[in-house]
Amino acid sequence: MSIRNSMKRKLCRRNSHRRPLLVIGLLLTIPPALLAQKTVVTEEPALGAQQTQMDLPADFHRYYGQNVNQWKDSERKIAKADLDADMNYDGVIQNDNPADGGAFEVTPPGLILGRGEMARFLFRIFPYRLDYPGEVVVTLEVGGINRAAKSGQFASFAEEQAATGRIRVWADNERKQLLLDSGDPDRRYHEWVVDAPGFVSHLPNVYPRLVYVEGVEASPKFLGDLRLLLTVSHRHNGGSRENYGEYRQKAVKSFRTTFDHFLLTVTAAPHPKDFVNNNVEGVWISPASLVPDGK
Repeated sequence: MSIRNSMKRKLCRRNSHRRPLLVIGLLLTIPPALLAQKTVVTEEPALGAQQTQMDLPADFHRYYGQNVNQWKDSERKIAKADLDADMNYDGVIQNDNPADGGAFEVTPPGLILGRGEMARFLFRIFPYRLDYPGEVVVTLEVGGINRAAKSGQFASFAEEQAATGRIRVWADNERKQLLLDSGDPDRRYHEWVVDAPGFVSHLPNVYPRLVYVEGVEASPKFLGDLRLLLTVSHRHNGGSRENYGEYRQKAVKSFRTTFDHFLLTVTAAPHPKDFVNNNVEGVWISPASLVPDGK
């Protein structure tokens, strides 16, 4: 061993007991305000938006959004379901515009609604099957997402109401026919039913092609804390709504449920718009033009 290396080792051993004192000395030189800021950083951001299982939504069906190569047999599909809105805030809903759909629908904040503002949503449902027994059920439902938990689930309805914004879904732009209300436990789910013989010819007359979503209360903490889910499912003759929720989530059944969904955020003020047609299609309805409902 060389004399130089021997001296280096002796110096390292000699200074090793001083390292804790050195670290303490460095900490004492840090301003107290900076130490306080570091403590805040460890907390969850006020508008944090971690992805949850409800964003896929993997909670609805284990094949949805996870195994994209599974269940591609169109013979087991009832229909194709598509739910669209004006994601790029230009006053037009375009199915072939990537900015109006795709990942924007399931990534927080999703569609931003001002409190009191309404936005038009468009259904597109294309039937696949013609020969099957039973009923076709088109459902629209709303629920909150717990972004503080990976599952996205809340322990109770009261907990959800305290942590999320509120929206209503109307069948018309004058707010005369209420379909859904995320703040009302009895208005979280709506279905339209048609039997197999009338599926292709009568389905367009069973469900509304347009609905209007209204921002009611601002999201208090997280972006993308609300979800609007559209499903098209098969139900056996004689089936009821009471046991249908469990049946349609089964991984193995006669016909696959198809779905589309949107995340939403309600803010105090509407999101800025850049209309290409002066909103002549009525895609957006401002708070001032809403018909008062006394609520």
